[in-house]
Amino acid sequence: MTRRPENLLAAPAPGAARRIALSLLDAATAARERLPDASDAEALHDFRVAMRRLRSTLRAYQPQLEAVVPAKLRRRLRDLARATGEARDVEVQISWLERQRNELPGARRAGVPWLLSRLTQRRERAYQDIRERIAPKFERLARRLRRALGSVPPPDATLPASLASLIAQLLEDQGSDLERLLANHAEAHAARIRVKRARYLLEPVVQEAKPAAAVVQRLKHVQQLLGDLHDLQVVIGRLGDAAAEAAAQRTRRLHELAVGGERGAAARGPRPATSGLLALARVARATQERLFRRLVGRRVARSLPAELMALAAELRPPAPIVAAAPAARPHLPLPARYTHRARA
Repeated sequence: MTRRPENLLAAPAPGAARRIALSLLDAATAARERLPDASDAEALHDFRVAMRRLRSTLRAYQPQLEAVVPAKLRRRLRDLARATGEARDVEVQISWLERQRNELPGARRAGVPWLLSRLTQRRERAYQDIRERIAPKFERLARRLRRALGSVPPPDATLPASLASLIAQLLEDQGSDLERLLANHAEAHAARIRVKRARYLLEPVVQEAKPAAAVVQRLKHVQQLLGDLHDLQVVIGRLGDAAAEAAAQRTRRLHELAVGGERGAAARGPRPATSGLLALARVARATQERLFRRLVGRRVARSLPAELMALAAELRPPAPIVAAAPAARPHLPLPARYTHRARA
């Protein structure tokens, strides 16, 4: 397990940001080395998560690190992290379908194994792409990132001095309109990103900032609910695409039977693979609505923006005390002998 850096909050922000990024790069590299082991079921998950955290960190601390980590390297990491998302999305869709298949009547399940077969093939292709294409690219990128993060950026007096003051500022940015986003179903994805970024900011310093531990747990909880909402939206889209594909396949088959001259075959036709897919889409949508009502009704979600602001205020170092200027001596009129009105 990669050791978490210590004594970060009081350290200068650029140096602390580099140490955090290097520890996350170590975690991603360690997970990448486990990928060839087919028995390690968590390797792909850990690799994706470590890359996502590294990308989020480089983004959050971009002003502190842009002098040593150029935009080109950040874009390459972004592209690799996004490329691993397909495998994760398909895993979620397969898991959801397997849980729901038994809830359908027997006559409505024909489409489920049809779709599961296609998703399983898609997952295997995504896994293969990660191992054969993305992992080698990450190795080359990791070497360049390690060299870049080994450089010391020049001082910049316009940036917050300590990591604590910087995290406080970033938490305020993430929490500023979170309450509005959490109350709007259409903004749930944006809210999830805000919550995730706040969590990734705090996790490296949770041992030093004791009040952050409880906030991180609440961020995880809200992120899970928001993630489930987003996953269901992706499932709904996938079910719509699958239903259209299955309907097109059945129509082509009916056409082939009709022009093939098989008496009565066109009337019978193949069993529609769309059976159950639209019903599952309705189930997914209803589940999504229930989840959103639960999210809005949870006190933890409503109180989260205020908790982030309070934690930011606690993390921010106190302003330096400026010594008061000595009190001005009262102005007394000069003796008459020092003025132009003095008599000779």
